[in-house]
Amino acid sequence: MGIAPPSHVFLQAGVGAMAGGVLGYLADIYDANQLHSVVTEPELANCLYRSGIKGEIVNVDGDMPTIIAGLACGEPNPLGWTVLRNWDRQFISCQDAVAALGMRVLGNPYQKDPRIISGESGAVGLGVLAAVHYYPQRDALREKLGLTKDAVVLLISTEGDTDVKHYREVVWQGKHPTLA
Repeated sequence: MGIAPPSHVFLQAGVGAMAGGVLGYLADIYDANQLHSVVTEPELANCLYRSGIKGEIVNVDGDMPTIIAGLACGEPNPLGWTVLRNWDRQFISCQDAVAALGMRVLGNPYQKDPRIISGESGAVGLGVLAAVHYYPQRDALREKLGLTKDAVVLLISTEGDTDVKHYREVVWQGKHPTLA
Protein backbone atom coordinates (compact mmCIF):
# COMPACT_ATOMS: atom_id res chain seq x y z
CA MET A 1 0.00 0.00 0.00
CA GLY A 2 3.02 2.28 0.05
CA ILE A 3 2.69 2.93 3.78
CA ALA A 4 5.63 2.73 6.14
CA PRO A 5 5.40 -0.04 8.72
CA PRO A 6 3.97 1.04 12.05
CA SER A 7 6.31 2.42 14.66
CA HIS A 8 3.50 2.30 17.24
CA VAL A 9 0.42 0.22 17.86
CA PHE A 10 -2.29 1.10 20.37
CA LEU A 11 -4.33 -1.95 21.34
CA GLN A 12 -7.44 -1.90 23.48
CA ALA A 13 -7.76 -4.75 25.91
CA GLY A 14 -10.24 -6.40 28.22
CA VAL A 15 -8.78 -9.83 28.97
CA GLY A 16 -5.91 -9.18 26.54
CA ALA A 17 -6.53 -12.04 24.11
CA MET A 18 -7.05 -9.80 21.06
CA ALA A 19 -4.23 -7.45 22.09
CA GLY A 20 -1.88 -10.37 22.73
CA GLY A 21 -2.75 -12.03 19.43
CA VAL A 22 -2.28 -8.85 17.40
CA LEU A 23 0.91 -7.90 19.22
CA GLY A 24 2.30 -11.42 18.80
CA TYR A 25 1.64 -11.23 15.06
CA LEU A 26 3.16 -7.76 14.72
CA ALA A 27 6.18 -8.79 16.78
CA ASP A 28 6.71 -11.67 14.32
CA ILE A 29 6.52 -9.60 11.13
CA TYR A 30 8.22 -6.42 12.39
CA ASP A 31 11.20 -5.98 14.63
CA ALA A 32 9.50 -6.26 18.00
CA ASN A 33 12.21 -4.13 19.58
CA GLN A 34 11.36 -1.29 17.19
CA LEU A 35 7.57 -1.48 17.60
CA HIS A 36 6.27 0.66 20.43
CA SER A 37 3.11 -1.03 21.67
CA VAL A 38 0.64 0.49 24.10
CA VAL A 39 -2.25 -1.40 25.68
CA THR A 40 -5.23 0.71 26.76
CA GLU A 41 -8.07 -0.33 29.03
CA PRO A 42 -10.75 1.26 31.24
CA GLU A 43 -9.54 2.44 34.63
CA LEU A 44 -12.37 0.62 36.39
CA ALA A 45 -11.33 -2.74 34.88
CA ASN A 46 -7.58 -2.22 34.50
CA CYS A 47 -6.35 -5.74 35.22
CA LEU A 48 -3.61 -5.59 32.58
CA TYR A 49 -2.38 -2.20 33.74
CA ARG A 50 -2.16 -3.54 37.30
CA SER A 51 -0.56 -6.74 36.05
CA GLY A 52 2.01 -4.69 34.14
CA ILE A 53 2.95 -2.81 37.30
CA LYS A 54 3.20 -5.98 39.40
CA GLY A 55 4.75 -8.18 36.69
CA GLU A 56 2.23 -10.97 37.21
CA ILE A 57 -1.50 -11.48 36.65
CA VAL A 58 -3.73 -9.29 38.81
CA ASN A 59 -7.52 -9.60 38.74
CA VAL A 60 -9.92 -6.70 39.30
CA ASP A 61 -13.07 -7.53 41.24
CA GLY A 62 -16.31 -5.73 41.92
CA ASP A 63 -18.44 -3.42 39.84
CA MET A 64 -16.93 -2.11 36.65
CA PRO A 65 -19.35 0.69 35.70
CA THR A 66 -17.55 1.96 32.63
CA ILE A 67 -18.87 3.05 29.24
CA ILE A 68 -16.06 0.92 27.77
CA ALA A 69 -18.19 -2.13 28.53
CA GLY A 70 -16.59 -4.37 25.90
CA LEU A 71 -13.32 -4.15 27.83
CA ALA A 72 -14.74 -4.41 31.36
CA CYS A 73 -13.48 -7.91 32.06
CA GLY A 74 -11.23 -7.79 35.11
CA GLU A 75 -9.25 -11.01 34.50
CA PRO A 76 -6.29 -11.27 32.13
CA ASN A 77 -6.17 -14.14 29.67
CA PRO A 78 -3.04 -16.13 30.64
CA LEU A 79 -1.92 -16.66 27.02
CA GLY A 80 -2.50 -13.03 26.04
CA TRP A 81 -0.83 -11.83 29.24
CA THR A 82 2.37 -13.74 28.44
CA VAL A 83 2.72 -11.96 25.09
CA LEU A 84 1.80 -8.57 26.54
CA ARG A 85 4.18 -8.99 29.49
CA ASN A 86 7.04 -9.83 27.11
CA TRP A 87 6.44 -7.33 24.30
CA ASP A 88 4.19 -4.47 25.38
CA ARG A 89 6.00 -1.23 26.21
CA GLN A 90 3.25 0.54 28.13
CA PHE A 91 -0.11 -0.06 29.72
CA ILE A 92 -2.52 2.86 30.02
CA SER A 93 -5.56 2.94 32.28
CA CYS A 94 -8.17 5.34 30.83
CA GLN A 95 -11.11 7.28 32.14
CA ASP A 96 -14.37 6.98 30.20
CA ALA A 97 -13.88 10.52 28.90
CA VAL A 98 -10.83 9.35 26.92
CA ALA A 99 -12.88 6.77 25.00
CA ALA A 100 -15.62 9.37 24.45
CA LEU A 101 -13.02 11.79 23.05
CA GLY A 102 -11.86 9.10 20.63
CA MET A 103 -15.44 8.49 19.51
CA ARG A 104 -15.96 12.21 18.84
CA VAL A 105 -12.70 12.63 16.93
CA LEU A 106 -13.37 9.58 14.74
CA GLY A 107 -16.95 10.70 14.13
CA ASN A 108 -15.91 14.26 13.20
CA PRO A 109 -12.77 13.87 11.08
CA TYR A 110 -10.19 16.47 10.18
CA GLN A 111 -10.46 17.86 6.64
CA LYS A 112 -10.77 14.99 4.15
CA ASP A 113 -10.15 12.13 6.57
CA PRO A 114 -12.91 9.52 6.44
CA ARG A 115 -15.58 9.48 9.12
CA ILE A 116 -15.39 6.39 11.31
CA ILE A 117 -18.28 5.33 13.51
CA SER A 118 -16.64 3.62 16.43
CA GLY A 119 -17.90 2.56 19.82
CA GLU A 120 -16.11 3.12 23.10
CA SER A 121 -13.88 0.04 23.03
CA GLY A 122 -12.73 0.66 19.48
CA ALA A 123 -12.12 4.38 19.96
CA VAL A 124 -10.08 4.33 23.17
CA GLY A 125 -6.70 4.17 21.37
CA LEU A 126 -7.38 7.30 19.35
CA GLY A 127 -8.82 8.84 22.49
CA VAL A 128 -5.45 8.37 24.18
CA LEU A 129 -3.63 10.00 21.26
CA ALA A 130 -6.05 12.94 21.23
CA ALA A 131 -5.81 13.32 25.02
CA VAL A 132 -2.02 13.41 24.76
CA HIS A 133 -2.29 16.11 22.09
CA TYR A 134 -4.48 18.30 24.30
CA TYR A 135 -2.61 17.65 27.56
CA PRO A 136 -0.68 20.71 28.84
CA GLN A 137 2.51 18.63 29.29
CA ARG A 138 2.07 16.95 25.90
CA ASP A 139 5.76 17.16 24.97
CA ALA A 140 6.77 15.04 27.96
CA LEU A 141 4.04 12.50 27.17
CA ARG A 142 4.99 12.35 23.50
CA GLU A 143 8.60 11.74 24.50
CA LYS A 144 7.59 9.01 26.93
CA LEU A 145 5.51 7.35 24.21
CA GLY A 146 8.18 7.88 21.56
CA LEU A 147 5.75 9.84 19.39
CA THR A 148 7.81 11.92 16.99
CA LYS A 149 6.78 13.63 13.76
CA ASP A 150 7.86 10.45 11.95
CA ALA A 151 5.71 8.07 14.02
CA VAL A 152 3.35 5.79 12.13
CA VAL A 153 0.58 4.72 14.50
CA LEU A 154 -1.63 1.69 13.95
CA LEU A 155 -5.07 1.79 15.58
CA ILE A 156 -7.72 -0.90 15.29
CA SER A 157 -11.38 -0.08 15.90
CA THR A 158 -13.09 -3.26 17.00
CA GLU A 159 -16.68 -2.04 17.05
CA GLY A 160 -19.16 0.35 15.55
CA ASP A 161 -22.02 2.07 17.36
CA THR A 162 -23.22 -1.05 19.15
CA ASP A 163 -25.46 1.17 21.29
CA VAL A 164 -26.85 3.77 18.86
CA LYS A 165 -28.51 5.85 21.59
CA HIS A 166 -25.34 6.05 23.69
CA TYR A 167 -23.20 6.75 20.60
CA ARG A 168 -25.36 9.79 19.81
CA GLU A 169 -25.32 10.96 23.42
CA VAL A 170 -21.52 10.90 23.36
CA VAL A 171 -20.82 12.19 19.85
CA TRP A 172 -23.74 14.59 19.32
CA GLN A 173 -24.56 15.68 22.86
CA GLY A 174 -21.12 15.65 24.51
CA LYS A 175 -21.79 13.06 27.19
CA HIS A 176 -18.60 12.16 29.14
CA PRO A 177 -16.72 15.40 28.37
CA THR A 178 -12.96 15.58 28.53
CA LEU A 179 -11.82 18.03 31.17
CA ALA A 180 -8.46 19.78 31.02
